[in-house]
Amino acid sequence: MTAAWKLFAESGLMKPSRTPTVLPTSTLEMIATVGVPGAKPSRATITRWVHDLKTAGKIEEVTKGFYLNRIGYPRATAADAAWIVRRSAFVSLTWVLEQAGITNNFGDTITCTVPIHRSLPNPQIIDRRTKAGTFRFFAMPMDLIKPPGARLEDFRDLAYEYERASPEKAFLDMLYLGRSPRSRMQPPPEDIEFERLVPGKLRRLARTMNLEQALADWKARRRSS
Repeated sequence: MTAAWKLFAESGLMKPSRTPTVLPTSTLEMIATVGVPGAKPSRATITRWVHDLKTAGKIEEVTKGFYLNRIGYPRATAADAAWIVRRSAFVSLTWVLEQAGITNNFGDTITCTVPIHRSLPNPQIIDRRTKAGTFRFFAMPMDLIKPPGARLEDFRDLAYEYERASPEKAFLDMLYLGRSPRSRMQPPPEDIEFERLVPGKLRRLARTMNLEQALADWKARRRSS
């Protein structure tokens, strides 16, 4: 017979209103002990329970001590945990365009921008491989990642709780980095589904990011290709 505390705890994992997408071990311990009926489980019992949850695919380990809640958020991806892998990460660039169907190439690497600012140490931009997926980081000035004066809904995809660029912002991030000789990012390919981007968002963001001429040049190359 399944222990009462375990039934209570796992029912809580199924309710997004009660649990987040990414679960640290401390949250799992709290779920297993706070408000549960009957005797509370020991730490060793909780450890075995977490192991069983992983084995059953109910949670997925990202990095040590952090898990995706697969019961409550079956459609969650490793991108939901980007802020755990690198706290300043903003999911953007090729991965966002792939997920939005703007490009035809689909990969498993989650691309993110990280900020450069004089008040911050230089960011490490090496790839980070986790049990849930690989993350690739690209450094950009902080004011370009979150452009001052830009509409939030223009540069961030508000359908997600984590920081994820809108497709229009992901495109412009690629355009910016693709022009830099110091970046390994290539410019957006000309055969993308460009018409699926929202013109108003793209125009406003290009103006705010000072990329209007770069965008015009890219459009001209696309027309002539």
